[in-house]
Amino acid sequence: MKRTILTAVSLLILFVLPPHLSAGPQSWQQAQKIAERIGCWAKNSVAPMTPGNVFLKMGDKETAVPLKLTNWGDTEVTSISYTFYYTDKQVSEGPFVLHFDQPLKEGETREVKIPIKPGQKLGKEEVLFNITQVNGQYNEASAGYAYLTCCTVNKMPHKRVLVEDYAGMWCWHCPIGLVATDAIARMYPDDVVAVSVHKTDDISKVVSRLVYEGLIDRYAVTVPAVWVARDNKAAGFDITDAFKIEKSKVTYMNMEVDAEWDENGNNIRVKTQVEPCMLPDEGETFAIGYVMTASGLSDDKWRQESNYAEYSSDSYKDAPEEMKFYADAANYVEGWSQVKGMVYNHVAIESQGMDNGLEDSKMTDFRADEVKTHSTTFEGVNKYSVIRDRSKIEIAAVLFNTKTGKIENAARCSVRNHGTTGIRPNLVQEQKKPEGIYDMQGRKVNGKPTPGIYIVNGKKTVIR
Repeated sequence: MKRTILTAVSLLILFVLPPHLSAGPQSWQQAQKIAERIGCWAKNSVAPMTPGNVFLKMGDKETAVPLKLTNWGDTEVTSISYTFYYTDKQVSEGPFVLHFDQPLKEGETREVKIPIKPGQKLGKEEVLFNITQVNGQYNEASAGYAYLTCCTVNKMPHKRVLVEDYAGMWCWHCPIGLVATDAIARMYPDDVVAVSVHKTDDISKVVSRLVYEGLIDRYAVTVPAVWVARDNKAAGFDITDAFKIEKSKVTYMNMEVDAEWDENGNNIRVKTQVEPCMLPDEGETFAIGYVMTASGLSDDKWRQESNYAEYSSDSYKDAPEEMKFYADAANYVEGWSQVKGMVYNHVAIESQGMDNGLEDSKMTDFRADEVKTHSTTFEGVNKYSVIRDRSKIEIAAVLFNTKTGKIENAARCSVRNHGTTGIRPNLVQEQKKPEGIYDMQGRKVNGKPTPGIYIVNGKKTVIR
């Protein structure tokens, strides 16, 4: 591929040369020389790919960060020299030398681990990674550098993504959103908080009339409407890309939620813990909203508008397994446009403060290692007779930045029996446990480690 591109560049140069230079046996050699001067045929040329956000834990000596390097030169690479420039501190470090166990071949892209020191305070900092030499010679790459967004944290963040699906039984397109939401929740159970909001249908009649009050008109003018963190209205049955984009964003806050039934089994007591993994800007305020959801909802009388011809066609052959229900002729009644026997999941039954957080949950002035808490109660749950299986009730907690209106993070939990031990540990206690993978020099390894001996959760382990 590389040689093809270089040949094409030389041909282009040959084409634009004046007639008296483009004729004759020396013209091709001349075009090659011009291409070489502009860097097309560099000898020692290595460029890094921008890795996105890099998380470094405060107190660690170094973190081994995965970076992808590409050899754009026409010779094998055995070593590179590189420097760091910390933009906030305006300090340079290096040069450092990385020797390859196996030479980086011409045109090869390889992931390597580069040790980076965490910052001296919690927060984000842009760090310039610059490859200065290749094989001991000047790096001829036109872009031999990359900016790293280094996030120094007191605990590795766990970003969960809120996915809200607005649907109606009267809408034959809505199975697409229902399938997309169920599928992403199944594929990423630890990272997705799913909520399904029904609009003017049989389900909306049996849940709280105030659920998502004001939000349905705002986010569901038309349905289906699948919103990822309320920033991205996703389309189609596969919303993986939209989820991954949101998942990759930096969060300043970790959060966990716990819920239990009260003594009478009719109210749900909820407690949320919020802890900064990086300190937010001074004066920023956060607040929490809550949703009680239920899965496994069904009724023999319910009918969902659908389209057998559409969902059984080749257009949906790559759809998630959840689409098979709508592609099965046995589930259709009344002229192939309605299905029976549906099971609805993640259905919003009741909500509190889901616009921008509850007023009494507002939190500000965070300190490192400080856990702030908020409690609320969902009362009279037994009145929702549509819930047949109480074990499938979940509580979703959503953390809002009240200044920006953006969703900072989210969490969810099932509801435990009264008096049983909470399933989620205190965030500070959890932080003190050994976690992660370290190399034999004590450096934290992010991403998939290369084969070798590592310290995994405090124990020496061979990774093959």
